Amino acid sequence: MERLTLLLVLISFVVNVNARAFENTISAGVKSDENVVTYQILANKPLSMVSTDDDSQHEYKLGQVGGLGASVKNPNRLFVFHRASREWNQESFPDGRNFDKTKFGVIPDNTILTVSTHTGQIIEQWGNNTFYMPHGLAVDSEENLWLTDVGVHQWATDVVAANDGSKIYVADGYCNARIVKFDSKGKFLKEYSMPEDEQPLLIPHSIVLIEALDRVCVADRENGRIVCFDDEINNDDGDDETNENNQSQVKAIIDHPLMRTVYAIHYDPIKLIYYEIINFTFNKYFSLNRSSLCS
Repeated sequence: MERLTLLLVLISFVVNVNARAFENTISAGVKSDENVVTYQILANKPLSMVSTDDDSQHEYKLGQVGGLGASVKNPNRLFVFHRASREWNQESFPDGRNFDKTKFGVIPDNTILTVSTHTGQIIEQWGNNTFYMPHGLAVDSEENLWLTDVGVHQWATDVVAANDGSKIYVADGYCNARIVKFDSKGKFLKEYSMPEDEQPLLIPHSIVLIEALDRVCVADRENGRIVCFDDEINNDDGDDETNENNQSQVKAIIDHPLMRTVYAIHYDPIKLIYYEIINFTFNKYFSLNRSSLCS
């Protein structure tokens, strides 16, 4: 049985911020009828917002934000991938799948910002005349930026790379329901999807790698859950890499009654905490400790 301590932070539409800790027991089995989930409120205490420096007010018209990434070389730098003047609305994909490039064209404005986390000052900006519908951003160990644009052909929702650069993982989220794994040269290795007797992934929206645990975890957005697959991330001999669907390595399925949708997940290797953004309309997120996905 896996032990999960869950910190739930609710941000209301006014100014109240409350935190509640839950204790959660989840079965390691992947079948739905094997999952046993219980919750107990452990604590309830107020939280306060963290302010930046006094000179943090900088006027900039930020568009819809598709992704954020922290610099690995400078802890005071944040990368922002936004849509500038472009908005995702009912006219963006008239047939439900294909972006209307003829009507909207490429975004003429800069879409990638480097921002000071202390002052809010924009240090650098670029990415004009390049993207149609920015969606996801990841920063690898060498500070390369991996970006997804759902307005060009494929609808990849997120992408991450292994620390040594040998493997690349793509959330093929909108038109398919899978995670696809490539080598550093772009060769297809395998895909991760749910077993036939399990609920399929429904818009896999965000990925994290926990290389120390050989885990590939995905925010299964519309199913309101996190699914973690077992994986040999740093195994370069190719012995276990095939072009067949890999449906036998589901390590954990984590859900909660309040997790109606899960938009993004993040892992903090220092604090050993998982963060997830849920219920986008209601501005909520979870914080999970390491024990939730270790066993």
